Formats: sequence, structure tokens, C-alpha cells
Amino acid sequence: MQLGEIIINRPAKQLNKPLTYEIPESFGKIPVGTRVAVPLGASREEGILVGYSEMKEMPFVVKPILSVLDPTPWFSSEMLSTARKLSEYYLCTFAEALSLFTVDKSKLKSYDRPKVEWLVPSSSFHIGLFEPRKQKQRLLAQYLIDHGPTSVTTLRSLGFSAPVIKQVKECSHINLELRYEMTKTRYEDKEYTEPIPLSEAQEQVYTPIHQCIQDARSETFLLHGVTGSGKTQIYLKAVQETIQQDKIAIVLVPEIALTTQIVKRFVERFGQEVVVFHSQLTKSERYNNWERLRRKDSHIIIGARSAVFAPTEDIGLIVVDEEHDPSYKQQDMTRYDARMVARWRSEANHCPLLFGSATPSVQAYYKAQQQEYTLLSLPHRIFHQPMPKVQVIDMKEEMFYGNYSVFSASLTQLIQETLEKREQMILLLNRRGHSTFVMCRECGKTIQCPHCDISMVYHQAHQDLQCHYCDHHETVPHICPHCGSQKIKFFGTGTQKVEEELQKCFPQARIARLDQDTTSTKGASERILGDFGKGAYDILLGTQMVAKGHDFLNVTAVGVITADSVLHIPVYTAAERTFNLLTQAAGRAGRGKKSGHVVIQTYNPDHYAIIHSTNHDYESFFKEEMIGREALQYPPIGEMIQITLLDTTLSKVKERATELANTLRKASHGQGIDILGPYENGATKIRDMYRLCIMIRGINLQQIKSYMYHSDIFTMPHMYIDVDPV
Repeated sequence: MQLGEIIINRPAKQLNKPLTYEIPESFGKIPVGTRVAVPLGASREEGILVGYSEMKEMPFVVKPILSVLDPTPWFSSEMLSTARKLSEYYLCTFAEALSLFTVDKSKLKSYDRPKVEWLVPSSSFHIGLFEPRKQKQRLLAQYLIDHGPTSVTTLRSLGFSAPVIKQVKECSHINLELRYEMTKTRYEDKEYTEPIPLSEAQEQVYTPIHQCIQDARSETFLLHGVTGSGKTQIYLKAVQETIQQDKIAIVLVPEIALTTQIVKRFVERFGQEVVVFHSQLTKSERYNNWERLRRKDSHIIIGARSAVFAPTEDIGLIVVDEEHDPSYKQQDMTRYDARMVARWRSEANHCPLLFGSATPSVQAYYKAQQQEYTLLSLPHRIFHQPMPKVQVIDMKEEMFYGNYSVFSASLTQLIQETLEKREQMILLLNRRGHSTFVMCRECGKTIQCPHCDISMVYHQAHQDLQCHYCDHHETVPHICPHCGSQKIKFFGTGTQKVEEELQKCFPQARIARLDQDTTSTKGASERILGDFGKGAYDILLGTQMVAKGHDFLNVTAVGVITADSVLHIPVYTAAERTFNLLTQAAGRAGRGKKSGHVVIQTYNPDHYAIIHSTNHDYESFFKEEMIGREALQYPPIGEMIQITLLDTTLSKVKERATELANTLRKASHGQGIDILGPYENGATKIRDMYRLCIMIRGINLQQIKSYMYHSDIFTMPHMYIDVDPV
């Protein structure tokens, strides 16, 4: 009798350890990593075989597994190892970590799907093999010559009949293969483009990457290149070399919908070698993409953070574009960081990891300074185009001289000049909605969400108040619900209000708005960005979405309505986020042959993040930022874990949080660790649940992590743990 160690595929923390089941002889030797169905109590559950145990006396009856769900193992040894690391590092269950590698969360569903027949022409295949009178067969032959191997399903969708396909299939120069069907990348109409030769500076940067790929060894590179320096060309070259070795390349981008330009460049270059992983794929398409990678029908996957879990055993390169972007850190469910997972998979697969950014995260740049990463630099734009000129406007002075508009005199002038020259402009305001809060001028109280401890935002499109935490909507009150006064007034400025002001001041301007409200429907962001790129709009106004690595050659001007919205967020990374956002936004200007101009409006013109962003001076910003982080032992010097507890009553969550904080203080005594809290972190109540936080800080938190992972703390309900919060 074989005994298998099975992890139950359920997020319950009580099931974090494997359970022992009998593997009946009829199943043979099931490979480790295979999904199986097992009995658990009165239910039938999905499990993953993670190992075998020796035969021994059991104090209980060992139940047999019920069935095998996959014909081949879904999880490789490297995937199992990475999931175990993720579980222990981010303090989640092994099952939660393993589920990140699966297609969807459906249980007890076989991933074995039927393949379709493909016509694969040989090198000697030509149109002359068919008689001139057989026009349809000759048309099909020409299609195969032009497009290469094609599935029967695709040929039928193109209008070729079954008899015609059958006659071409019978040709001796056609090979028949069973493959998985291609899934659409949404960029099938793109024509193939030839590689662009690297410049001398790019060649120098690429040389160590090339050597690493050739040696098949793990090394982490940090490519620090200013905006417009040609980092994507380096990625393309590295990916090309990787797939020539029949290995898989993973390319991570912050958000597919907002980084369509880089996706298109890969599809134009590599065609059907590319599968694009995004949230709009059906489950069937997701499975199909994963399976194409596993079979190496395609060698390149491009996607957001979840693409780092591509279920492939032969990874030859991992690229993380815009490495600084906080969206690589999952903010709910399993709170992993894709950049850390990329490091683990790079090490396990003995392949290079390439981080790229014009504004690297402070943690990454610090590691490069410590020679843990290899630093590569592209300090100039390609063809040595000048960086845009940046002007900082002190809005306190504007008010002193009587200008209470959202536009300073300098920004107004820049908008007018840009419109007159028929050039394009990007305006950034990192605050959506019309008015950021509604307040009674009699009692001074704001209109708050009934489910969250937060002020509601006025949205003019629906003429209602919305909560940006729980999406609660309600009509604007005519009288104050607190004191009965009618002195209700709108305060603050969001993107909708700025759009209104633009239309009033510049009625001739064609304006597009890019924020969460305008991109809620499928394909909306791509449509807006595509139309702007074609010149359908003069001004693109939006939240930080407009600063996400876009490359528009006719954009010569950028305006930042207020640089202070991110600066005052109560997190230790506020200055870093501000510098990154301003530098990235400014970098959208002047990427073509025309020079760029940027106006940044702020009430804090002397802040070092704003000063250094105007000079595109990352090194000076990094040095000044590190002074504070070293003094307070913030990352990357120290480590942090934030625990959030939730309950339906404030008194209960206070009691639980206080008890947990005291337990952690006792457990960490003598380790040089600070336990801060309980404390409120932003809104005290969200979605009718009160919340309090505890922060664990120290130079090394490995010991307290291990204690939490193996103690009752790990199984506490209504609690989530955020390791390395951003």
C-alpha cells in the first residue's frame, strides 16, 4: 500500500499541513504534483499530491484517494518549491500558494482538454503541388505558405470547406499534428516587424545579459534607463535569444490594459510565439494559454503580476518592466510580491532576471548598490533627444496674486500654446470624481458612507455620491443629515471637475478622460489610448493611469495639477511614490522629434521629491530618501509586517488586537523587534467591518515569522497579514 501526502486545495488555514491518504495499486505510481480527488469528511475535495510517506502503523483508518484529475502532473518540483517558499515568506497556506499556479479556482475539474488537428507544411511544400483547376486547394496552400502551421478549426473559420481541407491534408508534404488551439492576443492584425539594431549604448548594456543567457545562470539585473532610453529594445533582444534556445520567456508589465504599446511590439516581433495573459480571458482561454506554454507551442508570456506563475518548467528569462510599480504587490487575498516570486523562479531555473525602470524602487536600487543586483544604466534618451524642461509652480503664490483656478498662469499658457501648435498634452490629477467631499458649512460635517468611515465623493456623470471603498451610491442630500441646514457645498477637485474647467477655458480642445470611471467597460482604456495615439484628442486628462509608460510622439506637454496628493499619503513610501509619479509623467513629453515641456503645480515646492523630479535626478533623490529610511530603519534597511484585524464591533476588534499585540511582544522579547499598535490605518470601518492594525518592525523578522506560521496566530479568523507592505 502506498501512502501519499495530500494538500487539500482549500484556503482554510487549519488545513495547511498535508493529510495522509492511501494510493490504491490500480492508480500505479502517481507523480508528485498531480491533482487528485479525495474524501474529506462527508465531502469530496481536490488535493495536490506533494510527496509520499513510508508505510507505518496509523492510529486511524487511512482513506484512499478517489480519482486522478490530471493525466500529467500540473505542478513541477520547482513550482511546488516556489509555492512552499511563498507560503512561509508571506504567511499564507500552502494551498493558497499552490492555487496561484492554477488556471482558476474551480475544484475537481480536469485540466485535460482535447487538442485539434493542425496542418504543418514541410519546407518543400509549394502551391504547384495542386492542379491549376483546383483553385480553392491552391488558395489554402498559399495561406499555409504565408502563415505557417494552422489548425483545421481556424481554416474552417476562414471559409475553407471540409473537402478542400481533406484534399490538402492528403498531400505528402503536409504533416498532421495534434496541438492546442491558438487563443487571440487581440493584436492579430499586427504585421511582423524586423528587429531594430541596438545602439552602441544599448549593446554595452546588453552584453552581460547576453552572457548570462548563454551561461544559463541566475543573475538579477537592474536596468536603470531614463524615460525614452530604449529599454524595450533590450527586452526584445533578450527574449529573442531566449526563445532561440527553446526556452520560455516571462515578461511582466504593471497592467495589460494600460501597457498595450509594449504588448503590441512583442506581438509584432514574435507573432504566435506570444500569449497574452489578462483578466478578460475566459477560463478556457487561460487554460489554453497555459497549455501552449507547457507544450512550447508558444515561448513568450506577457501579463500582469499573475503571469509570474506560468506553469512551465523551462524558464530561460524573466523580465519585469516598470519594476517600481506598486501594482506588482497583491493587495488582497494572498499578499505576494511578483518581484520576489520572480527572483525565486529565476534562481530555481538558473536564468537571468531583468528589472527595468526609469525610477527603480528604492529597495531594488539599494540592492544594486550593495551589489546584490547588477546595475545597468542608460542615462540618455535614444538618439540623445533632450529630456523635457520642467517648471515648478508654487500654488500658494498663485493664490497670493488672486488666481484661485485649478490652472496656474503657466499651465494655462502651456495648454494654449500646445493647442495652437496642434500638438498633444497629458494632464495628471491623481483624484477621480468631481468633488472629493461634500460638507455642511453650518456644522462642518461631511457626508460619509454608511458602511465605511470615509467621506463620499461626488460624481457628476450620475449626479450622486459614491464611496470609493465599497462602491455604495446615494443621492446628494438637499439638507444636512446632521443639523438640518441647507448650506451644502462641494469641496475639492477631481478629474471630472477639471474636465469641466478645461471645456470652459479651452472650448476648442478635444478632451479624453482616463480614470476608473471611464475605463470600467471592457476595452475602454485601450480605446481611449488608441484614439489619443491616432490624434483624435488634443488633451488626455486622467489619474496615474496616464503616466504608465505610454509613448506618444506628438505629446510635447505634460501638466501635473497637484503634486501633493500622493505626497501626503500616510505611508513611508510617500516621497518615493511622488518622485516616481512625477518623473514618469514628465517622461511622456518630448519623446519624438519635438522638445517637451512640463508644468508641475504644488504647495510644497521645496520638498526634495519634487525638486529632484524636476531635474530627472534619481541618484540625488535616492541618497536623500535613504537618510530618513536609515534613521528610522524603514525598508530596505529593516523589515515590516502589518497585521489587520476585522470585526463587526469596534470594542471586539480592540480587544482582539490588544491581546494579539501583547502576545507578539512576549514572543519577540529580546529579538530587537518593535510591535506597534493597535492603531487605526486610514478608515476605521470599511464594508461594515471595523479594523485595527499592528505593525511589526525589525532588522530581521525571520524568527517572529516562523513563530507566527507555526502558532495559533496563523489560524486566527478575520485577520490578514501583509508582509513587506508598500
